[in-house]
Amino acid sequence: MNTASEKLSTLSKPSNWKEKLNYYLENENWLDKSADIAFSVLEALDNLGESQAWLAEKLGVNQQYISQIVKGNENLSLSTIYNLEEVLGIRLLEK
Repeated sequence: MNTASEKLSTLSKPSNWKEKLNYYLENENWLDKSADIAFSVLEALDNLGESQAWLAEKLGVNQQYISQIVKGNENLSLSTIYNLEEVLGIRLLEK
């Protein structure tokens, strides 16, 4: 029978918080902009009464990609931003 400490040691994994922090600090500017876009996309979907699945279908991408976009984790191309703007009827970038 395993003791509690043996069970706990099998569950603990080394934390990678330092790597995550360094990644954020190195990419802070575009990650902040990506988070702004993610919020705008979610707000537009809510206003339209549509789902992420609907957006994925309209853009011809899979739902996992839309999930990455709305999490603010995706470094979006200009064509993707343009397509999002067209489908959602919103502006994501200022001229």
